[in-house]
Amino acid sequence: MATDSKRVVKKAEAKAPGALARGGRTAVRLTGASHSKEHPPTARKSAGKARRGEEVRERILTAALECFGAFGFEGTSTRAVAERADVTHTLVLYHFQSKDMLWIATMEAALDKYGGAVKGTLGQTEERSAKETLSTFIDQFVRMSARQPQIHRILTAEGNQATPRLEWIVENFIRWHFTTIRDVIRRGQAEGTVRECDPARLYYLIIGAGGTPFTLSTEYKAMTGRDVFSEAEILRNIAFIYEIVFT
Repeated sequence: MATDSKRVVKKAEAKAPGALARGGRTAVRLTGASHSKEHPPTARKSAGKARRGEEVRERILTAALECFGAFGFEGTSTRAVAERADVTHTLVLYHFQSKDMLWIATMEAALDKYGGAVKGTLGQTEERSAKETLSTFIDQFVRMSARQPQIHRILTAEGNQATPRLEWIVENFIRWHFTTIRDVIRRGQAEGTVRECDPARLYYLIIGAGGTPFTLSTEYKAMTGRDVFSEAEILRNIAFIYEIVFT
């Protein structure tokens, strides 16, 4: 990627992409003998405008995740995202300024809920055995991969390129994800509940086994005749990873 794109990505790290100041007065409910006054028309209009703006932003992010997952960064344009989201190209640029910033916002939105859940699980490591913590993580990762297979597709594509996007995702997500899970694996090995092997290799085995079937869902169904997104198949995949990981 060009130096200018890298500069945009670095700048975006310091400021959340797509962050917009929202105007409007805070409505105050009056108490007392008289009935509460309704929100002023200007406040209602501002609130409605803010809601519409947020809805448009979510539609753009959903469309961007689908486009980046299917066509990669180079194969995706902001105009294609606008068309998929059924909004104007101007609105995409209004909310996200550039394709680089749209990519970052897309990844932040996609990983936010999953990252919060995993951090919650890993934050209880002192209260739970390594096997229990790792079991919960595997379940969370497989289910995230089933809900949003685009994430694994995007990370796989970016992982093969030395780009500012890879640098961003490593520093903002992958590094803590890798080191924390690797340490849980080491603790499990010390407990005698996790298979003895290189913890880094076992981490990537879990990621590959947990994400690849959903990334290649069409091929998977053609070869096995099974729907990888069904609850039964999700549970089988989780159980299979458990068999590999735990002694």
